[in-house]
Amino acid sequence: MKKPILTAAVLFLLAPVAHAQLLEKITKITGKKKAAEETAAPAMPDPTLIIGGDESVRIDSAYEYDWAVYQESEAFQGNQRVIDGGEDIVIYYSSTQPAFHIQMKSRSTGTRYYFFGDFEKESQLKLAGVAGVASGDKAKLELEGMEPVYPGEIGYLSELRRTGSKKVIAGVACEEYVAQNLRHDPRVVNTSHSKVTAYVWIPMDPHSVFPGYSLMPEHFKLQIERMRREGSYPPVVMPLEMFLEYGNGDKVFTHTTHIIVKERRKVHVADINQR
Repeated sequence: MKKPILTAAVLFLLAPVAHAQLLEKITKITGKKKAAEETAAPAMPDPTLIIGGDESVRIDSAYEYDWAVYQESEAFQGNQRVIDGGEDIVIYYSSTQPAFHIQMKSRSTGTRYYFFGDFEKESQLKLAGVAGVASGDKAKLELEGMEPVYPGEIGYLSELRRTGSKKVIAGVACEEYVAQNLRHDPRVVNTSHSKVTAYVWIPMDPHSVFPGYSLMPEHFKLQIERMRREGSYPPVVMPLEMFLEYGNGDKVFTHTTHIIVKERRKVHVADINQR
């Protein structure tokens, strides 16, 4: 498989609508902040973190993880490589609690995207941040329609078919699935592409990268198995490799560079504003 390099232009086309909505909030906040700075004396930067959404949902200010999957996302238009694009991704998993976290940063714009999933509290938090200002929403964690921040538009894939191919990626046994979204699928009406074919490599055993999977409430595990049998992919254990091919010729390739295990680290929600 060829490894394309992700560009800022392609990312703009491929980014989910949810990302655009988060950035719209940030733009408004940044604009207000800039106007205030123009009328006031110079001051030290005051990063802002605004979290909206469901007030009944409980989230923590920090989470601890001990497994980290490092990935890079690359893409091209046709056979043309566009320079200075791409995203760096880290997926954190816990072995002591049913929780995971995704960080994604655009190399071209510096925009950061965070996603926190906590199965114990049944909560999720999605944030976007740029220039020391971040905004996002918290919501009840529901597997149906769940869309963590990730390259491409994996939340809109409506089919998942096992190909039978298997390979080891960064020491983890994976199996390949082919997925397609359909033009008439209601989940693709708000995306920037009408059709996509995905070749997805998923760990055969979820525990191989997400040890805390076994601590997940039983109703989530049963729902995950049902969804996979019915041909959909709940993005709980993220792919270790994914190749997306869009109808307009754009391609996106996400691959794992390395995995670090049993190294505890604490991630604060406010870390998204670190520079």
